[in-house]
Amino acid sequence: MDLIKEGQKLTLYFQKGSYMVEMSCAIEEVFEDRLVLNLPQYFMRYIEYLQVGKSLTAKVFTKLGTIDFNTVVITSPLEDAFSIEIDPSAMMLTPGNEIPVIEAIEPIDIIRESGVVKLKTFKISTEYLKFYSDISFNVDELIDCSLNLPKDYGIIKFRAIISEIDPVFDNEYTIKYLNLTEDDIQTLLYYMYMYSSTTDQD
Repeated sequence: MDLIKEGQKLTLYFQKGSYMVEMSCAIEEVFEDRLVLNLPQYFMRYIEYLQVGKSLTAKVFTKLGTIDFNTVVITSPLEDAFSIEIDPSAMMLTPGNEIPVIEAIEPIDIIRESGVVKLKTFKISTEYLKFYSDISFNVDELIDCSLNLPKDYGIIKFRAIISEIDPVFDNEYTIKYLNLTEDDIQTLLYYMYMYSSTTDQD
């Protein structure tokens, strides 16, 4: 639940007749299994859709994109607090319009016929990655990689292509991912969000 914080904006979606209602809320408290929300003043007009057991769709807005999930109402706004359930394993983080990029030094192993080359990244995104290497690579060279993220995020293995060699600093390479899975992308997004959040606090 590290992606969701108190004070973030959240929008609830539900069907009212033939149209979809969007209700903007703020997250008041975050628990392992639920969120407590501050509802807008006009919530009473939709009170029948906010009763315990009603199904809703929720969207949380973060720096890297939006977190979407289906949920049910746990406590209604007519009680002390309005809360909805959360299931972290069923959430989907969708990147925003801009490609998220962070400057991060993480170990990356590149497997070649001559053996494993151990290097360091200096920039990571969901579409490409940049690393330093004193060992030469060629543009359009295919490589198999293992990106070693901190232990909470694990290891991402993928095939990539060398897409660029820096014209000034010839030991700086850019690679593009060729076969990242949806799970790999989600892992990267969670890692990037937490990395940037931690950096902001330093």
